[in-house]
Amino acid sequence: MRARLIMMMIVALLLAPVAGCNRNSANSSETEKFNVLVFHVYDSIFRNYRTYEKVLSESLKDNGINADIRIIFSSGELNVAQKDAYVASLERMNRDNWVPDIICLIDDRALSLYLMGKYSQWLPPLDSVPVVAAGLHCPDWNLIRQSSNIAICTDLINFTANIDLVQRMADLVTVPGMKMYPSIMMVELDTAEYDLRVKERMKSELDRPPYVNNSDFHIKDYTLAQLAERYKDSIFINVFSNGSPELNQYLSNGDYHSFRRSVLQNLPMTPVLTLKMDIENEQMLSKTPKPQFTAIRDGFADGLKRNLCGHFASYETVARDQAEYVARILKGEPARSLPIKPHEAKDYMDWEAMELLGLSYQDFCDDFIIVGAPWTVVHPYRYAVMFFAIAILLVAMLILVLYLLFRRKDMILVESMENLEHNKMMLDFALQNADCIIVSSQDELLELQSRIHPDDTEVLIELLGEIASGQTLNSRSFRLSGEDAKEYRWWQFRPSGMNHGHGNVSGIVIDIDDSVKYNENMADATLVAEEITRKESFLMNISHEIRTPLNAILGFAQLLSSDDVDIQGEERVEIVSLIRENSELLGEMIEDILQFSRFESGRIDVNPQDTAIAPLMESIYEQWKNKVPEGLNFILARGRDNVYAYVDPMRIEAVLGQYIKNAFKFAPKGLVRLGWEYNLSDDTVQLFVDDSGRGIESRKIKKVFNIFWKDDMFKTGVGLGLTIAKMYTEIMEGSVMVESKPGIGSCFSSVFNASVRSCEGKEM
Repeated sequence: MRARLIMMMIVALLLAPVAGCNRNSANSSETEKFNVLVFHVYDSIFRNYRTYEKVLSESLKDNGINADIRIIFSSGELNVAQKDAYVASLERMNRDNWVPDIICLIDDRALSLYLMGKYSQWLPPLDSVPVVAAGLHCPDWNLIRQSSNIAICTDLINFTANIDLVQRMADLVTVPGMKMYPSIMMVELDTAEYDLRVKERMKSELDRPPYVNNSDFHIKDYTLAQLAERYKDSIFINVFSNGSPELNQYLSNGDYHSFRRSVLQNLPMTPVLTLKMDIENEQMLSKTPKPQFTAIRDGFADGLKRNLCGHFASYETVARDQAEYVARILKGEPARSLPIKPHEAKDYMDWEAMELLGLSYQDFCDDFIIVGAPWTVVHPYRYAVMFFAIAILLVAMLILVLYLLFRRKDMILVESMENLEHNKMMLDFALQNADCIIVSSQDELLELQSRIHPDDTEVLIELLGEIASGQTLNSRSFRLSGEDAKEYRWWQFRPSGMNHGHGNVSGIVIDIDDSVKYNENMADATLVAEEITRKESFLMNISHEIRTPLNAILGFAQLLSSDDVDIQGEERVEIVSLIRENSELLGEMIEDILQFSRFESGRIDVNPQDTAIAPLMESIYEQWKNKVPEGLNFILARGRDNVYAYVDPMRIEAVLGQYIKNAFKFAPKGLVRLGWEYNLSDDTVQLFVDDSGRGIESRKIKKVFNIFWKDDMFKTGVGLGLTIAKMYTEIMEGSVMVESKPGIGSCFSSVFNASVRSCEGKEM
């Protein structure tokens, strides 16, 4: 047995390369990629084309063809917008140098347009590329015979099968309250070439009993009731033209307009059979209250619920048959050698139309292929079994989850009890070895009174009061002396339960001295770190801001001292002016830095004195009125006379100078006011500078007095001016204020306690 197995393995290994070669040769056509061009009749929103395209692609793969499929919608002849779309598709194909190896045409219209040369501008010459035309309902054989490179698959309209279907199902589309004449059937046809071919086929199939083909209008002047009575043993076919009503010759007097109106009004009383898909037929179907019947697949089950059922070949069938012929041609068979292949037609019914009519799936699933029915309707028993299986599975999962939850809860409870017992043991051990005092009554707390630090006696008294009144107890910290009665350590009382009053209390007093000292050390370390960080930031900002004017001064100075550049006249004056401006700016920066440094070191000198505000403000105005930038109007807004405040005049000049410089900088044009206002309600004076500049956003106002803060980082300065103004104001026991609105302006002010005196110097 073992020898036979070894022999079989050796044979298999020897034959493996041969099998691989055969497989590679068989799949050689799969490795080659073919360009397949598909022409559709209607536009891209026609949803049944998606089914066709999917089945075509899958069927080509099943037939061993690796295809690059491109789709063209040839309905472009119908209107300008659609024509532009399909012309753009064809031109894109040419730009990509994409040449079809084979062309697939769907339905009669696409074939006719192709054979008449409508695409010759973009496609290779006729007969140079093989064509497979499929789904032809009523072919133009004369036109087809002009080409020798076409393979044909037909879905010829089966009039008798569809008429029999209409007779069986006509009662389903009956309108309540209206009589239905199932033996009289309405068909819409015009004078287009396709319509004329359909009429010829009707004549060949229906010019015999029991059919009465009235496409030649040989029967006139009858009402529906009269026709039904006269031809009660026949099936009467009425051919009607909706687009060209003058073609209808049912009345001897030629009043075709009246006849057209009567036909449209009587449509709910006769079944309508669709033989073509165009706008005229769709308008006719829109007059029927219920779904009708169709002998073609075009427009069937498209979501509009216009057709209930019909006998034809589906798009899936058309795609599979066409894919078979495409594969045979691409594998070497001439197109002209392939016989005309009729598609297999079956009875189809639209599920959405069935729902509209309230029809049951089970009543028709044996006689029709029902399109679009949900899986739950197609397989009700499987659905029920699956539903119950899912329900049982969910119940089982719920039971399992509950079991796991309860089991986990029990495990957590057991674990918690074990942890509680362990924690109790560890607590007892800790209490035995830790510096703590267990308190179970008010008297035990009173025993600590002799050891408490004198400054913390009130803490113990408050705690005893809360115990006596039954208030909620909180932790309290105090210092207790040791055995030598000299060294004090921090302790904390921690209550362990509710306070029921009457001296009942429980808790512990624990030594927290090491923790307090550690927190104090950490706080000191944090302050030192913050101070270092602040000083580093200070130095970085100062070095950056000073570098700008210093670079300008050095650069212009080098330019003036250069022997290679001759600078004279206005240019020299301008450069000297710039050097002077940057020097003044540098001086202001250094002065701000020096003042801020004095504040930081505590060496600032302030000499407050009883100062008259009006003369001081007038003096400040005189100092600044000659320094106003061009385009600004600087005025003094006088307040009440005889106002006095206890301030340092020199420092007031520095504070308001910072406000004025700030206003000049951020109000390039408009108005800047220096002034004062006395507030009688609280005896204060407000020294202010306001401007009509760009203002400050509300979210930024709270930052304006922060060190180094600047609203515009490109403006000159180190960002210390307002900080210094705030420091001077507060050291003189005043307060700073700022009001600002974007686009309106800002007002900076310092407020001090003040009084108003009479001319004799007495306070009023």
